[in-house]
Amino acid sequence: MNGKMAKGRQLTDEQVSQVRILFPNHTKHEIRSITGIGLSSIDRIQAKYHLRKSAEHLHNMGVRAGKASNIARGGDSSACYTPEAIAKRVKTYKETYRMEDMRTRWGLEQRTKIRLPHGTKHYRDQISYLKGLGYIVDETKKVAYYTSGTHRARRLESLQRGGTKGPMRCYFDFRPYDGE
Repeated sequence: MNGKMAKGRQLTDEQVSQVRILFPNHTKHEIRSITGIGLSSIDRIQAKYHLRKSAEHLHNMGVRAGKASNIARGGDSSACYTPEAIAKRVKTYKETYRMEDMRTRWGLEQRTKIRLPHGTKHYRDQISYLKGLGYIVDETKKVAYYTSGTHRARRLESLQRGGTKGPMRCYFDFRPYDGE
């Protein structure tokens, strides 16, 4: 051979036009079974002609996927992805997120595994301030340890952890350092 790979069979214009007609409303596997064209060839035609699925087809695919996942969890196939159900899910999630955010701000343990943005600017500034004074800050336990050489922040230490809002909020408990 002269260094070139042998090409597969070339698609006819009729096959290409058939894929272009079928693509918006059919899955690639359905097109393959109708036309006999391989999936990679369908992908190439889709990329070349910038083909997109129709909105109706995407909606139907979402409903089918939702019903399948609902059935897999043992639910009813007719009771998923209604606007009321979606609104209820959103409302519940927002309430749960708000409660988890409040728990972390007050220094309490989370009850769920929702990932919250950790470290507001005020929180990070307070850590930096305490470290600058010589405190040893344990962020996981929310404790700031002081030693004999620490310049103590009496005003911050007098605040209850998570007790107030605004600039006078304290995120840490203060304890003497045992490791000396």
